[in-house]
Amino acid sequence: MTLYDEAVTFLESEGWSVPGELRGEVVRARRAAYADNSEHMTVWCPAAPDAEELHRREATLLQRFAEEARTPGAKFLLVESTQGLSTEFRRVAKHEYNVDIRVPIQFFDARFKWDDTSVSAVAGTAAQQLRRDGETEARRRTPQPFEAVGTGVVGSDLLTELARRFDSPGDWDRPIVLVTAPAGYGKSILFSSLFATLYTNFQKAKKQLRRAYRPLPLLPDYAALASAPALGPMVDALLQTEVARPVKQPTFQWMLTRGFASWLLDGLDEVIAQDPGFFEYIHEIVARPDNPTTPRILLCVRDSLLSSNQALRDFLAVAHEYVEEFRLLPWRPESITTFARIRLQDKDRELLSILDAKPELMKLCGTPYYAELLAERVAEGKTDGIPNDYSEMDLVHDAIDAIMDREYKKEQLQENVVSRHDLLDVISHVAVAELENDNRGVPIDEIGQLAEFVLPSDLSDAERERSTAAICRLPVFRAASERQRVRFAQDVIFEHQIGIRAAQYFAVNPVRFAQLLDCRPFPPDSFALRVLCARIRELAAGEELLTRLASATATPTAFRNILQVLLGLPDCARLLIHAPLERQDLSGLTFSGLSLAGVSFRGANLESTRFTSCVMTGCDLSDATLHGTRFDACLPTLAEADFGHLTGFVSVEIDSRTAIEDVADFVKLLGADGRREHPFVGPCPTALQLRFLFLKFVRPDGHYRRDSLDEKGLLSGRRIVDPASVLNGAVRAGFLTAIPKRRRYERTHSQLYADMVGFAQNLRVTPAIRSLLEDTCRVEGCAHVVQENLTTATFD
Repeated sequence: MTLYDEAVTFLESEGWSVPGELRGEVVRARRAAYADNSEHMTVWCPAAPDAEELHRREATLLQRFAEEARTPGAKFLLVESTQGLSTEFRRVAKHEYNVDIRVPIQFFDARFKWDDTSVSAVAGTAAQQLRRDGETEARRRTPQPFEAVGTGVVGSDLLTELARRFDSPGDWDRPIVLVTAPAGYGKSILFSSLFATLYTNFQKAKKQLRRAYRPLPLLPDYAALASAPALGPMVDALLQTEVARPVKQPTFQWMLTRGFASWLLDGLDEVIAQDPGFFEYIHEIVARPDNPTTPRILLCVRDSLLSSNQALRDFLAVAHEYVEEFRLLPWRPESITTFARIRLQDKDRELLSILDAKPELMKLCGTPYYAELLAERVAEGKTDGIPNDYSEMDLVHDAIDAIMDREYKKEQLQENVVSRHDLLDVISHVAVAELENDNRGVPIDEIGQLAEFVLPSDLSDAERERSTAAICRLPVFRAASERQRVRFAQDVIFEHQIGIRAAQYFAVNPVRFAQLLDCRPFPPDSFALRVLCARIRELAAGEELLTRLASATATPTAFRNILQVLLGLPDCARLLIHAPLERQDLSGLTFSGLSLAGVSFRGANLESTRFTSCVMTGCDLSDATLHGTRFDACLPTLAEADFGHLTGFVSVEIDSRTAIEDVADFVKLLGADGRREHPFVGPCPTALQLRFLFLKFVRPDGHYRRDSLDEKGLLSGRRIVDPASVLNGAVRAGFLTAIPKRRRYERTHSQLYADMVGFAQNLRVTPAIRSLLEDTCRVEGCAHVVQENLTTATFD
């Protein structure tokens, strides 16, 4: 792409109109301004291959500038490099003809409002604070080991690897880097350090007038500033908050696809859960067939999102060829040794000797957050009396206690004014308020109202105001993006408090308990659920939890959260027999080490559900949706489960075998054919390919997935027969509509959509579906979907 083409497409993304008939070396652009006025811009883009040629053209360019002297609007000379241009040429161009000379990194960049602000200045925006945190963390962080998922390659420090990739000048094979890690593994430290590194390197490149990628970070903070908790509005909030000049999404996307910006996303798990179009927005950018360069996108999420979030699983299924995944690994002993030396200096041996004596603590310290908590105890000289069975909950509880200790010692708070119990009560109430506020943070006034309940009534106004301010400044909180609001500084402490509050509600207030667990779906590794589960084990209240589960069948989020707690109980297998699991959405959950005899999953959505080391004998899976359902170490008893008619079968994964996508192959593996009078005959290849096509618009349980998808996404993946022939047949039959200009296809909004849903869900054949199969199947006399099998074949 030439500089001229870059200038034209850039200006068009900013709303300028560029007449097509004037294409050459001069871009003349116009756009509407306030009232009936117009803005004008002229950009010269000389096709000079080198500095010598550019120097020879100086006289001609000055003549062109003189001819355009009376033309209104801003004027620019855009060159790849200013090398070769004489000082006199630059002076005359600027001072006599008002032509600014720019190189691409100057002309196309969207500078931040704070680019020239010292990092020591008070942070005013989320990105500015991120840079500040990153520069601090980069100086003291411990290398973070990682694994490249899919290749098994292990590295010593993911920051080094990512910085190298994002700063490399060459094109990428895959546009999306996905980084996953459990809570407490230092994902946010990695992210802030990477942003600070990339930002510093970008600024150096810009000063040297070299092309480079400006890192654009998207954080949860922008959700509070957005018009809606969705990706598109959050991008708007990022641009409005951080960028010095007005920039809209078309320009943002232009920068991503032309090599002038990289996009870094972190901590957006809750936004992903709420925004059904989150991954469609990203996919639309990376899948454009006319992208001159490969976009560079980093997405950091908790690894539990891979199993708990349907939208992410859908995206990875369709766009896996665009994604490269890295997983942060636990700290090895050598990492902990390095951490101890950096964090504790001359006290490092004290921490290491404790870990040598207590192997369980060494396991905990594989999680960087817990290593930091233990190091803090060492730094404060509080290492006496640490038991061998010291748990993560003990660590977090003691960390909160230490925070309160420090505040009392600094006399910011007086224990005779606000007791520890009352202070913890305020903290846990703030956690609930943050949960219910969708992570916007909690207004300081609201914390003040909570403080009123625990402060003595005879306090003076001045003392009351001082104590309330001290509570708001507790180190467990940090400033939110919205003024006069605070958020929890650490997710682990936030979830710890939610778990404690949920346990309190469980004991005394069933309605409030259900409301709290219905706020959001917690991931399987949620600390909140582990705290709640531990309390229910102490109370031996499994039967009561089962009653709460039965009461939550109409509230899917609460049902899912309660079920995950139940799965952590020691008598889980006995309780599951009575659990109302039929026709529930159990996608992404894990059932591990259980005897499932008598447990009914009839009609349930088991997409991406994992069964590990389970005894499947007597388990009812009839009419269940099986799509990416995984059975590890279950094969000896798998054939003894009841799979019914298998109309919900799409694919399963068994141990280390290749995914099974043909129901007939699954039946053979189970040995079920040997127990039947007539062998099983599944849908024909064309019917399977059609179902696979429809599943890109409809989920296997019949729920909505998306309205449209690009051609590449529709043709990717499973190829039983030529997917293009089935796609074209679906267009002819009216199930899909082609949008040629965008190379996309949109699903029907007519009654035919119900036919799509029925066929995707359980192979229901309507006249329209049969006509489509007759049109596309090349097997003479084919029955396509063998109705006899669907009505009589049962695999039990």
